[in-house]
Amino acid sequence: MEGWHDFAVASAGAAGALAGLIIVAMSVNIKEIVEGSALPARSGATIGSVVVIVVASVAMLIPDQIAIALGLELAVFACGALVLQWVALRQMFATTEGGTRRAKIGDAVLGVGQLLPVLIGGVLVASGVPAGLLFVAAGFILIFIVSIVNAWVLMVEILR
Repeated sequence: MEGWHDFAVASAGAAGALAGLIIVAMSVNIKEIVEGSALPARSGATIGSVVVIVVASVAMLIPDQIAIALGLELAVFACGALVLQWVALRQMFATTEGGTRRAKIGDAVLGVGQLLPVLIGGVLVASGVPAGLLFVAAGFILIFIVSIVNAWVLMVEILR
């Protein structure tokens, strides 16, 4: 894990701030979110994805942690967020709200695709492949991008 300390610290801080922004956006627009059939689950899945960065980053900072433990932690965190994504996607595809089927498929690809690198990276790290952390980093970046888009939806697009 040598060389990843600063990345983990920066990621945890940025993800914590983003989680706060999303929670504020949710609280400001809670009426609209609750009225939407798929928005509560999408909001939860977004928070879940950002929390993956926070807890994974903190796990990366645990001193003297063995690679297999870190890898398993990363994989478990990603799987937990994937469950939240699955619930959100089920609700999104069950409703006529939220755009075309093509747009929903795009949302599904982004929702799952942001977490797969963290899962793959966790498995690689647990298998003794230090380069698995590069997958984790890619996943973090994707989660940041997708979550910022979702924050925009929860703050602005929801009011259109």
